[in-house]
Formats: sequence, C-alpha cells, structure tokens
Amino acid sequence: MNIEAHKNQIIKRLKEVRDEKLLEQIDAVLNGDPILAYTFEGESLTASQYITHIESISDAVADGAETYTSEQVRASILSKKK
Repeated sequence: MNIEAHKNQIIKRLKEVRDEKLLEQIDAVLNGDPILAYTFEGESLTASQYITHIESISDAVADGAETYTSEQVRASILSKKK
C-alpha cells in the first residue's frame, strides 16, 4: 500500500471515531506530545503534563510534604490485608 492510500484509509477511520478521549490521544501523538502515563483516576497524561506533574510533586516534597519509604508503604499495605 502506498503512503497516500494509507493516509486515506486512516482518514476514513478517523471520521468514524466517536470517542473524544481517543481523538485527544491521536491529537497528542500528532502534535509530538504522546500519552506517557495515566493518573490513578484513569486520566491520560501527555509527556508535557507528566513532566509538570512530576515537577509539582518534587516541589511539594521540597516544601516539606510528608513522604514514605517503599518499606513503609509495603508494611502499610500488608497490614491492611489481614
């Protein structure tokens, strides 16, 4: 299949898309800002959103936000299973 035929095939499929989230994901990829992660609530994060999110966490930690070691988290989870 040549590139023009391939583009036309994709365009036809795009016209049929009804899922707004999927269109946002496609747009992010085409704009060079692909989805890299998802929040706990299932919301997608593009590369730039993810970087901003990580920077905000780093700022919060620098400002004294409470943190936990992996061992503390593991102990907390295991104690709740019982």
